[in-house]
Amino acid sequence: MRFNCAWNIIGLKISLLSGLLLFMVIPGLPQNENIIDANNPIYNIYIRPGKGGISEEEQALKKSKSGDVFNFMNLRKTIGALNAMITATGEPYWINQQVRIINNLLQTAQTSSVIPHNLLFRDEFKSWISLNPNKNYHQEVPLSECYSFLYITQFLFLLRHTDWLEKNENNLQWWNHTLAFIERNIWTKWYDRSFATYKNHYRYFLRTTTDMGSNWAGLALYLNALTADTTIKSQTALLTQQYDTLLKRNLKVRQGAYIWNSTYNNVEGSFAGASSKNTIQDVSHGNQVVAYVVAAYEAGNKNWLISDIYKFANTVKFFMYNREHNLFRDNVDGSSDEKRPGWGNFVSDGWVKLAGYDDEVKAIFKQFGKTKKLQKYNQEFQFKANLYKIDQQHE
Repeated sequence: MRFNCAWNIIGLKISLLSGLLLFMVIPGLPQNENIIDANNPIYNIYIRPGKGGISEEEQALKKSKSGDVFNFMNLRKTIGALNAMITATGEPYWINQQVRIINNLLQTAQTSSVIPHNLLFRDEFKSWISLNPNKNYHQEVPLSECYSFLYITQFLFLLRHTDWLEKNENNLQWWNHTLAFIERNIWTKWYDRSFATYKNHYRYFLRTTTDMGSNWAGLALYLNALTADTTIKSQTALLTQQYDTLLKRNLKVRQGAYIWNSTYNNVEGSFAGASSKNTIQDVSHGNQVVAYVVAAYEAGNKNWLISDIYKFANTVKFFMYNREHNLFRDNVDGSSDEKRPGWGNFVSDGWVKLAGYDDEVKAIFKQFGKTKKLQKYNQEFQFKANLYKIDQQHE
């Protein structure tokens, strides 16, 4: 077995510790050359009609214009996949697609105090509410925001390592404004609101589970590298350190693999919330945990080593994957989840990234990619974009 330690962003090794700055959204931003390899199979997945006759591109643009924070959760997979394609190809087309989505999101943000029917907060931060009657209706939702803005912050991070910012003044201005928006209306907003609600600045970030906390830890990881604000830099550093400690307390080694509960085992000395019961981590939400650890390791976070990556890879091989049926089990310990049967087959966000470090895991995901589960769980673009990036890095 050969392990591949891959980390090559558009031909450059990226370290979050190298120090960066980022940007925001200006309507009517002039687009750079829209170059794309029309024969690229991932491009064809992106533009071809899918469920309901709507392409991934059309679906993402529609959701990004909706002003509905509930849609931010679904947008995560598209934004993450676009980042993978930017990393793999550096093509302006993918950058422009990302800019369009982010422009739409920021343009639909409203001052909280004047959002019609807003049930919570009503302050001067920019925000969105859920328009889904079945989920947090007419409420602002920190977790939903972070689902998308984690990868938006990563996008800013990636751009800082290309020549895109140098091409014209508009690009740099967009980048700076977008960073400023994230600093104030994503990070500081929920930092302040958390204290107002819980007398604890980090409660909205860490929550009560590893998967929910991982999203904000990932955003903090990138924002820490990008911001010039020393206060935010200190705040984000504390969050990632606390999350790393909490997650490490949960991780148990079994047959050389990591098994863990989604609920925190021990919140002592942290700002996280305690849960009344222990719940095993489901594979679907486990994506977020693995995505964070891979990002943290690749960014140079010393709390995570290549040995940790290998243990997560072993979780895929020894517990999650059902070789007989070419499917994934529901929970990270191989058990079933009666409430969410079959959702172990959603692996496109974090788990698939382990294919860059373990050839056997890569072969497993290549085999799984032949099934119709990618279409069933609407993960084909994200899944195949991540594998495409890994293939390009290993050529």
